[in-house]
Amino acid sequence: MQNWVSFDTLLREIILELEYETLSPLRIGSGTAKLPTSPVDLQVATIFQNGIHKPYIPGSSLKGVLRSICENLASSLKISDCFMGEKCKRNFDERLKSSIELNLIDEAKKLLSNYCIICKTFGTASYKSHIYVSDAYAIREVSRGVKVGIAIDRRSGIAQRGAFYSVEYVDPGFTFSGTIAFKNTPNYLMGMVMNALDLINMGYKRIGGFKTRGFGRMQVKIKDFKGVELKGDTYMNIKELNELPGLDDYDSSVKLTSINEFLNSCKESWNNYVKKIHTSES
Repeated sequence: MQNWVSFDTLLREIILELEYETLSPLRIGSGTAKLPTSPVDLQVATIFQNGIHKPYIPGSSLKGVLRSICENLASSLKISDCFMGEKCKRNFDERLKSSIELNLIDEAKKLLSNYCIICKTFGTASYKSHIYVSDAYAIREVSRGVKVGIAIDRRSGIAQRGAFYSVEYVDPGFTFSGTIAFKNTPNYLMGMVMNALDLINMGYKRIGGFKTRGFGRMQVKIKDFKGVELKGDTYMNIKELNELPGLDDYDSSVKLTSINEFLNSCKESWNNYVKKIHTSES
């Protein structure tokens, strides 16, 4: 049984500090609510700070993109076919909920070990996530633009008379900062997420809306990492360690001597995990 799948004990917490730079217009909507003073029909998501509505990138949007990429990665490598957690929800969620309600802790831990790697990482309705993606806030004041469009009738495929609308977006060239925290997460699953970030940089996946119109290109940079690792009965600052050990039989240790060594070691741990899974199934 994989001890890390539960949260009985905090085995480790690793935090990545990231910057997201907009390479093309970024459109993440604020829902149907509209500020009465705004001339724009579809506003960007904002947070109210110091008397000003400032654009930001919701962590839920970023996490959703990462989950989608990781699902595609796992499916392409034939190590998971669970999309949006539906398979694990159907097979395990009710049984897990029942085991917890009946205080059958060992049974609950066994069920947790059976979830797919995507649900283990990103969670389900009944299973707590091992990854926490923060909101990302602009490091300086951003400028916004407006694009005017016209609604298309879905049945006829032609423009609707008088159906103009305006869409607000964040201009290219602005940087937002945020974090990704991993709790009790094996090195190979951190490596999976880092590969997902690489795919965003390659343009494989865009963020936000209007992606088919060229919006949503981002460049993600991992600026630093920090965290703690449980050693015996003491939590150690990982900057004082040379490596992070594996958390299960499929995991491998990663180097901590520099940010590049750490990132590359995590990605290599992911590659090793995939090889071990394929070998065990052959």
